[in-house]
Amino acid sequence: MNIFKRWLAFIILNLAVGSCSTPAKRKLPSHQVTFLNGSSNNKLEVLDWGGTGRPILFLTGLGNTAHVFDDFAPRFTDAFHVYGLTRRGFGSSIQTSEGYDTKTLSSDILAIIDSLDLNKVILIGHSIAGNEISKFASSYPGRSEKVVYLDAAYDYASPVFGSLIANEPQPPKATTEDSSSLEHLSNYYQKVMGISFPEDEWKQSFVFSKEGKYLKNLTPDSIPGAIIKGVEHPDYVNITCPALAIYAVQTSAKKMFTFYEKLDSLEKMRSDTLVFSFRSFSHEEQARFKREVPDGTVKLLIDAKHAVFISNPVETEKMIREFLK
Repeated sequence: MNIFKRWLAFIILNLAVGSCSTPAKRKLPSHQVTFLNGSSNNKLEVLDWGGTGRPILFLTGLGNTAHVFDDFAPRFTDAFHVYGLTRRGFGSSIQTSEGYDTKTLSSDILAIIDSLDLNKVILIGHSIAGNEISKFASSYPGRSEKVVYLDAAYDYASPVFGSLIANEPQPPKATTEDSSSLEHLSNYYQKVMGISFPEDEWKQSFVFSKEGKYLKNLTPDSIPGAIIKGVEHPDYVNITCPALAIYAVQTSAKKMFTFYEKLDSLEKMRSDTLVFSFRSFSHEEQARFKREVPDGTVKLLIDAKHAVFISNPVETEKMIREFLK
């Protein structure tokens, strides 16, 4: 498997890995869906959860649509007007033949906030969306009120990051029964990874037969591969707005990978080494963020997983709210 496919597998895997903290019981608003033009007149899906106040735009990790935030984004509608963007190539957003480099993707964000008639916006992005946040905030000063990185403030163009991804363990493969329906597939993720996605995220990301059997991912591998190839080193020093970076810090491979006990002894050793190495890399990235971002703040979530807004929604919400006050 080449490095880009291994990276994609690792990112999608970690979207689902997690120990779930119980979210607060709230009646959350549903979203409205609109389609707006991106930077090349490409139709992009925008979710609007409503609310009043300063605008927030949620940006997704690689492999997801904005529907992945269905259980998290509405938590902020009491004090903000909350939107979510599905980047080009995913879900209901158009699959273009090009335009998956960081510069174009950040231009898509600009086109969307212009279409929404927003002067300034709060950007909250997960995983590889951090690459787009850094590009947007450094390229368009004055258009970001504040930015929040959800385990996303990494240098994705770093060869160190790539070498770490090349050693990630693979989860147990889904069986024919696991793929027989959306419910079974969701249960498989819950069992093997520890969490699952909101229902609409499944429907927007995967293709199912009339009988409900999983057939394929809606987005071909070539698109995530193009995004990965187009990442840039973050230009932190030119981010002039306040920035919050939330990092998920792993203390052991057993806690990071829910399927750890299913690995053989060699894979367990490799996973242990991987977590140690990634923790060192993460520490360096945190130090760089503090050093280079003029108004940067770092917060840690110990043994949260990559999708912190799913595995630790209560703690993540609290950190964001305190930062946005």
